Amino acid sequence: MKNKDILNNYISKNELEVEKLINDYYNYIYLVVKNMSSIAITDEDIEEILSDTFFAIWKNYRKLNKSTNIKAYLIGTAKNITRNKYRETVMNLSIAEYEENILDDFSIEDFTEEKEKINEVKKIISSLSEEEYTIFVCFYYDGMKVKEIAKKLNLTASNVKVKLHRIRNLIRDNLKNGGYGYEK
Repeated sequence: MKNKDILNNYISKNELEVEKLINDYYNYIYLVVKNMSSIAITDEDIEEILSDTFFAIWKNYRKLNKSTNIKAYLIGTAKNITRNKYRETVMNLSIAEYEENILDDFSIEDFTEEKEKINEVKKIISSLSEEEYTIFVCFYYDGMKVKEIAKKLNLTASNVKVKLHRIRNLIRDNLKNGGYGYEK
């Protein structure tokens, strides 16, 4: 019995039948992207993600093994494109902007506690080495990718990831130990 999700089933006369792929997988991939992106991405963005997904398979199908599971490939591609789109649309607020925004959403007690947390995070960030501080700012405030940061600082990507992990753990542990009840 043939598996209908194999790439070879969508190749005819040495060309990929993109329309057949779209007919078979569009709704499924749409739901995957919609469920993954929640509120942060508009319907127009989802349509763009779907177009990019099917374009990617059309562009790369000759490089793939003919027995590639097309459904898994499309889902993986759609998820990667969605993550990249989400990174582009996420607002990076400065700490001052964040402080202004929490006034509207919290009580005075919540505001005070939040301000103490922010001050604690500022203190932790100021105690970082220059390299760690640069990595933190580039990743969280400038929205740079790990590879970009690694290239900028002449480090390996895995080294940058490890440093980011240590910084996050340092912040989490300090907030937890400071009595703020912050949990992972």
